[in-house]
Amino acid sequence: MKKDIFCVILDYCGGLETDNLYEKLSAWNPEYNIEILDNASPENKSRNISITSSANSGIGGGIKDCINQCKSRGSRYLLFITNDIVPITKIDFELMANVMMYNDGVALVSPSLSLDSDKPYYPWMTCQKKGENRVVPHADFLCCLFDTQIIDSFGGFPDSRSGWGYDWEFAYHSRSQNKRMVVCDSMIIKHLEENLNPIIEMQKQIELKRIYDQRYGDYRKLRPHRYRVIDA
Repeated sequence: MKKDIFCVILDYCGGLETDNLYEKLSAWNPEYNIEILDNASPENKSRNISITSSANSGIGGGIKDCINQCKSRGSRYLLFITNDIVPITKIDFELMANVMMYNDGVALVSPSLSLDSDKPYYPWMTCQKKGENRVVPHADFLCCLFDTQIIDSFGGFPDSRSGWGYDWEFAYHSRSQNKRMVVCDSMIIKHLEENLNPIIEMQKQIELKRIYDQRYGDYRKLRPHRYRVIDA
């Protein structure tokens, strides 16, 4: 399955932190080639960049660029990683691939989140300390292996600078196709957004509502809060 997986870190001004993440993940997963897609960083660039965007397209555009790179390499599965995660335990790509390969109907595999991560609205992503693989309603696009054919099935993600709603939309269509999203409690990552700007957060929410109200009539149809957690 390795040849069907495209591994990429989406980076913007990550510099040394991105390089440290890249080196750690590469050491843990020597059989996988990891690319770094730089989203037109004006400064503090990684020294391991392999793909460079001509202009900054935001998180949403960066995700779409990673998907396009995956397809251009002839790969079906994208192992997408944001540059601002901190691995708390070893992140094992082979384990993620095996969960995807040997379980029917899996659309996405993700590590769990540490208790102090900034995702209080998705409690099912927090590590349950069981060391198990759990089926969940949704997983944020932080460090995940997913099947791009799901995205093709609904015509691709809409243009969005923030990318807010992409993970909801993916989960919505995965459920409609009886596909599952899995969180692995044996792997833990930490994600903390620093210096949150209320105005920027409001702009992202307005963008999400505008895009998905237009696409689905009501953006709330996509919200993962509506779905209960199911044990794998």
